Amino acid sequence: MKKTICFKLLFFTLLACNSNLYSQTQETEKMKEMNDTYAYVSVSGKIFSKKLKVQVDLGDTDEQIVKGKELSELLTDKKSYASVLNFMVSEGFELTDTLILSETTNGNGGTNGIVFILKKKTVE
Repeated sequence: MKKTICFKLLFFTLLACNSNLYSQTQETEKMKEMNDTYAYVSVSGKIFSKKLKVQVDLGDTDEQIVKGKELSELLTDKKSYASVLNFMVSEGFELTDTLILSETTNGNGGTNGIVFILKKKTVE
């Protein structure tokens, strides 16, 4: 009787270890397939204008530079920060952080613009 209990206990222990190893392998394979792509979107206002100047930085590769320039041209002259952010969200990005660009001149400070840091999950 003790042998039967030991064999059952050993069987279930091995079964649990095997299923845990299998699930960890699947998780690792999923993590390899998913990569994060980041975008650095600088938005600033033009002097005496309600239109915004937008610069999108997607990275250093030729493809990323071209895509960043296209997005910059498309988003420049938008009238609100939210419209820029909404467009990037519609492209599959999600907001991860926001930075305020400020400058001080002769003791007077002010906000010159905002930088949106966005992340997009891509599958390889």
